[in-house]
Amino acid sequence: MALLWFCRYEEALGILEKDYPNGKEAVAYIKAIDPRKFSRYALVLPRYGRVTSNAVECMNAAFLKLREYATRRLLFEVWIYVMRSFYERRTTVEGSIDLLTEYAKGRLSEFEREYGRYVTYNADDDNALVQTNGGVDQWIVRRHPRLSCSCYEPQEMQWPCIHVMSWCKGKGEDYLPYVDRIYFQKSLLACYSQAIPPVTEQDLVIHITCRAP
Repeated sequence: MALLWFCRYEEALGILEKDYPNGKEAVAYIKAIDPRKFSRYALVLPRYGRVTSNAVECMNAAFLKLREYATRRLLFEVWIYVMRSFYERRTTVEGSIDLLTEYAKGRLSEFEREYGRYVTYNADDDNALVQTNGGVDQWIVRRHPRLSCSCYEPQEMQWPCIHVMSWCKGKGEDYLPYVDRIYFQKSLLACYSQAIPPVTEQDLVIHITCRAP
């Protein structure tokens, strides 16, 4: 099985079919899977505005030029790509003086410029009705059991929506405590602070039992 690490995709399927027990069944199983499903994973809602399939598709695009490499060369090139990206992003964060990431700061700044268009009616300390000035549209903001809004942006993105910001302004509160820690530069720096050791040839020759997913 270790030989397959050094082959391209079609070559690996040919070797698997010809030289391994139950190889024909394994190849038939692989080829029967719709390739469009390779990078998909079902989520009820996006997490932080992202779904797994989108992230995988972005990686596939980044690795497009590597697809013709044999597996060992492919793994090495992927390692170089990832470590270069980690270094570049880490040094960018280290040179920043902002509390929030550029993405979060830009989006929340847009909300700050617009939340004056909304009017808040507090039912109590933890619940409020937020309306446009004309009262045509309205949303319900709740603090407990966790921050939520009927627009669903706080639940999905884990940051305050424009309606929550309006509510915070009316109460004289800072909205920053409602921003998830993943949007802080400190968290981003921690994410890219790790080093990933390269895959060695010895790592590829360990005999394991290969089972169907």
